[in-house]
Amino acid sequence: MTSAGEAGRGGSPGADEKTNEEYFASYEDVEIHRLMVSDAPRTQAYASAIRKNKHLFEGKVAMDVGAGTGILSLFMAAAGARRVHAVEASGMAAIIDKVAEDNGFRDVIQVHHARVEDVTLPDDEKVDVIVSEWMGFYLLHESMLNSVISARDRFLSEDGTIFPSEARIYACPCSLQTLYREQINFWDDVYDFNMTAVKNYALKSKMIKPEVCLIKEDDLLAEPACVKRFNLRWVTEEEVKLFAETTFVGINQPGTYQGLSLWFECDFDGREYDEDGQEVGALITLSTSPMSPATHWKQTVVVLGYGVAQTPEQPALLCQENLNASIDSVCPSPATNNGKTEVHNGSPQQNLENGSQNMETCDNTIQPDFANLVEKDEVVGWKLVFAQSEENTRHYTMTVEMLDPEEVEHPMPCGCPTPRCAIIAKMMEQDEDGNDIIDCT
Repeated sequence: MTSAGEAGRGGSPGADEKTNEEYFASYEDVEIHRLMVSDAPRTQAYASAIRKNKHLFEGKVAMDVGAGTGILSLFMAAAGARRVHAVEASGMAAIIDKVAEDNGFRDVIQVHHARVEDVTLPDDEKVDVIVSEWMGFYLLHESMLNSVISARDRFLSEDGTIFPSEARIYACPCSLQTLYREQINFWDDVYDFNMTAVKNYALKSKMIKPEVCLIKEDDLLAEPACVKRFNLRWVTEEEVKLFAETTFVGINQPGTYQGLSLWFECDFDGREYDEDGQEVGALITLSTSPMSPATHWKQTVVVLGYGVAQTPEQPALLCQENLNASIDSVCPSPATNNGKTEVHNGSPQQNLENGSQNMETCDNTIQPDFANLVEKDEVVGWKLVFAQSEENTRHYTMTVEMLDPEEVEHPMPCGCPTPRCAIIAKMMEQDEDGNDIIDCT
């Protein structure tokens, strides 16, 4: 096993170094790894992607970024990889060494106890394939993506493969009847006392922190929209620092529009043609959507705050560190509200167990007392902005702004059913070049 020295070892560690040390130390808790490895859709997707694309691994050099327990390294070694560089910055690196030996792959799996940014390979060796499980809630939580991009740019051969090969973020308007019934409307009847102030506080608290929960497919009010797509072979660090996407969709079933649900999908595309022109390999997709088997990522929901009456004296919401929130950051900003919230990461252990995060600032206004009912074919829209922290690339601020479809210009192409957008979309589909078509199916 090789290891890299820690930056700043001789002096007082800076804030960034302390953050990294805490982050990597949290992954020494084996319970985190049990939760992830026992996530069958997650682990089986990686196993299938490697086993059904053995042509990419047999006799090849591979790299596992963020190896954890070494399970993905084992999959690659079992698929015939000549050498696997297992990169793990936490103390689990020593365990991977023993795991490799116990499974007969001591001479195949080479463990690097270091951040991938600090790894050097002998003789400037290039790898044929990079595999990493870097995804988090709504894809970007913890943002290990930057480390994967760094590894790709430094180590992947010119014609190499990266798994996953593509990642997509989806969003969809949804109803939150169960959440409202169990956690908000509960306060309507408490031993005959008026608990409206508590109810308002409860909903306001939900507005400043996205909920990581399972959404029923029946609670989705529209066709899911692909709001962002990353080609992992070519995406740059600059492209993931800041991006915004405006989306309009048509409601396909009437209901109560109470939240915006987000999730992601990842493709592992190993298909190529052999010397005889025959296609080999397979496309494997890992989905965290409400239509797929549940994963530990679940779905991420931004609560819009509809359905609680305004009172003459709204309770002040005290914003202090260690107040629980669900994920990195959210700034829900409905069309009638300029509220803003910023929430910052807790440890991965907290995230996996209960979604706990540290929160800094908030200023939100509860929406008036109406159910926000939407009808079939009604158009709703939103703007999502993801901004990466300059201090820590694993942290993002997510801003959600609800848009008036009659006042805001629609993107092109637009998937909503308004006549103008439908005509333009049809014309663009017939464009022979197809350069402007975004197909996330």
